[in-house]
Amino acid sequence: MDEEQQIMPEPVQEPAPEKKPDATQAIITGVSPLASLLVGAPVGVNIIAPLVFWLVWKNENPLVEGIGKNVLNSQISWTIYTLAGVLLIPLFIGIPLVIIAWIAWVVLSIINAVKVANGDYNYVMPLTIKFLK
Repeated sequence: MDEEQQIMPEPVQEPAPEKKPDATQAIITGVSPLASLLVGAPVGVNIIAPLVFWLVWKNENPLVEGIGKNVLNSQISWTIYTLAGVLLIPLFIGIPLVIIAWIAWVVLSIINAVKVANGDYNYVMPLTIKFLK
């Protein structure tokens, strides 16, 4: 055997980099309420997609745990506001309230989706009631 072969040290194995949570699942959870717009779903369906994603991914991804709660709280809140407007339609104030609530929900849901996609995982939509803590 050659001396060079005997002296060569074994390669040093570098430590594994710290595992970061996958932001893709968090982004999907944050954008999911807007899917109800694409399919023309009735009020309340905007809660189903983030609920499913949150229940499936919350234990394996800490980002989804927080974002899922924020998204669910905001979607439940805005659904309640819209339904309150629907109940007030006989008093003629309901139609403007439903329109305002729906437009605010769409705009704020888009803002929420953009913030989550840009890494702002602590954003909470205005007028959100905390149902899930």
